[in-house]
Amino acid sequence: MMHRFTLISRVWWESAHRLTNQCLPQSQGHHQIVRLYVSRAPVDHLKLTASKKLSDDKNALQKQTPLATPLAVPIIVPPTTLDNKALVNEISKTVGLATDPSRDGNKSKDEVIASIRSLPGFSRLIYHYLMLSKIRLTSLVVMTTMAGYAMAPAPFELSTFLLCSVGTTLVSGAANSINQVIETSFDAQMPRTRNRVLVKGHLSRLHAVGFAMGASTIGVGMLYFGVNELTAFLGAANLILYTSIYTPMKRYSILNTWVGSLVGGIPPLMGWAACTGDIGVGGWILAGLLYCWQFPHFNALSWNIRPEYLKAGYKMMANSHPELCTRVSLRHTGYITALSLLAPVLDVTNVWFALESLPLNAYFAYLAWDFHQKADSKSSRKLFRFSLIHLPILMALFLLNKNHWVFSQEKNTAETLAIDVELLEDEKNKKDEYLVPNAVLEVANLGATSGSIKAIEDNLLTNVASVLPTTGAGKQKL
Repeated sequence: MMHRFTLISRVWWESAHRLTNQCLPQSQGHHQIVRLYVSRAPVDHLKLTASKKLSDDKNALQKQTPLATPLAVPIIVPPTTLDNKALVNEISKTVGLATDPSRDGNKSKDEVIASIRSLPGFSRLIYHYLMLSKIRLTSLVVMTTMAGYAMAPAPFELSTFLLCSVGTTLVSGAANSINQVIETSFDAQMPRTRNRVLVKGHLSRLHAVGFAMGASTIGVGMLYFGVNELTAFLGAANLILYTSIYTPMKRYSILNTWVGSLVGGIPPLMGWAACTGDIGVGGWILAGLLYCWQFPHFNALSWNIRPEYLKAGYKMMANSHPELCTRVSLRHTGYITALSLLAPVLDVTNVWFALESLPLNAYFAYLAWDFHQKADSKSSRKLFRFSLIHLPILMALFLLNKNHWVFSQEKNTAETLAIDVELLEDEKNKKDEYLVPNAVLEVANLGATSGSIKAIEDNLLTNVASVLPTTGAGKQKL
């Protein structure tokens, strides 16, 4: 053992000495291969072939004794001086020696963060804001708001539509940011949420609160001044409902699912109110469809992540009331079918909507029934995946089959007619109002010239009778 240690030490010392003393080509570094032949023979029989050419290296390999074992060590030669640490690292990697675990941990950590930190400062901040706003959930909320606007029986105005969409985006992003601020410590315990922005520390909680306050103020202001008061009220109410009631209730009662479904049903009402200025029967049907859709969608999602919710301390039906979870999902798929059949009856859509949506809703109900019967991961996964397809198809059918289509040209014509009728009525009222006073003034002027009171009275009665409407057989009302 001592003999081998002495041999290896001398080989390394001679290889380092040769590398530092040899002439380097120009001023750039290059790769070299140092082949160390280690055997049990004495040190005098050891052959070092570090500075020979490749052809000589092959001849040297053929002349070695069978006991010699080649050990190829790739070394990067620096342009000026030899980096001892780099030499040791390269030899350690080739031989397979263990490296410092703390350094490896820091290196792997840097490599993970490099994908985000490599972005410019402003772009990285925007990326964190999008993650803080739960951009996928916010996109779903905005899409349902747009659907409510498009399905309303009123003219489409691009400016109002854009203001409503942007305002809803900001309000929804603010609500999701506050949700993450409240649940930061709980998100760290769940594998599904442990990589969120606040858990990783990319943004501070104070920073997130400031972003949420700014986004909510601008969003509600856009809805109030750019759309109407009703839409702004619904947006502010949904923000408070999500952050102050739904989020804390998740840790105390399974009723949080019903409150969360109510939050999901308000966005289409906002779109409907933005287009028409009020909430009609069609808006309530659309909101009811979104409300009922939340139950099979969320219950199927929560079924497969029950251990995570249980570990984080959330009260969910999938954990405490599994039978109720599957039964509620099946029940609300039936409600969706009933609302779809009710829409033509209330003159919101035509009959084709009920016929076209019936197979879609029936299959949705079948998957919910299968989930209710089996209550396993496979059936819940099928129900969840189909819910993602069911909603956009149902909304598209609702839009294509709505009864009342109002375009901007029709609106302008109606407004013009209304204004003309109003002007005609005003002119008629003014004419009737000033007929008698003008007649009196005329008679008074005539009587003043004649100087007879009897003549003034006769002329006055005659002129007044001429301007009054007639009744019956030519008689005049006096």
